[in-house]
Amino acid sequence: MSILIFIGLRQSMYLILFVIWIFSCNDKSFIESRIYGTWEGVHSGKKLIFEFRDDQTCDFVFINEEDGSMEIVSGNYEINFSKKPVMLSVRNIPQFDHPLYTIVEFVEIDVIKLADFAPRWRLRPIAFNLYTSMSLKRVKKST
Repeated sequence: MSILIFIGLRQSMYLILFVIWIFSCNDKSFIESRIYGTWEGVHSGKKLIFEFRDDQTCDFVFINEEDGSMEIVSGNYEINFSKKPVMLSVRNIPQFDHPLYTIVEFVEIDVIKLADFAPRWRLRPIAFNLYTSMSLKRVKKST
C-alpha cells in the first residue's frame, strides 16, 4: 500500500514540475512580437502609419489629410509588458532632441491603442484619454 502511495506521489510531483516548467517557459519573444508590423489609424486630421520591427527599430509616419504633407519619425523602441499599462519608449530619434514615452493597450490581436506621446519619462501618461488616445489597426500583409 505504501509503495502505491509513493508511486502516486512521484507521478504527482512530475506532473507539478511539468506544469511549472510550461508556465515558466512563457515565450517572451512571442509576447514581444505582438507589436511587430505596420499599424495604421487616423488622429487629429492626420493619417498615422507606425511600423515596429523585430530589431527594435520603428518608423512613425504622420500624413496631414488636408495638404498631404508628411513627417517621419524614426527611432529605437522598447516595450515593457511587465507593467500595466504596457509602457512604450522610443529613443535615439534623429528628428528630436528627446525620447518619446507613451503607454499601449492591445485591444484585440490586430488593434492597439496608444496614449499621447510625452517628451519625458515622468510625464508619460498613466491612463488612456478618450479624446487624445490613438487607435491603430494592424495592416495585413498581402501574400
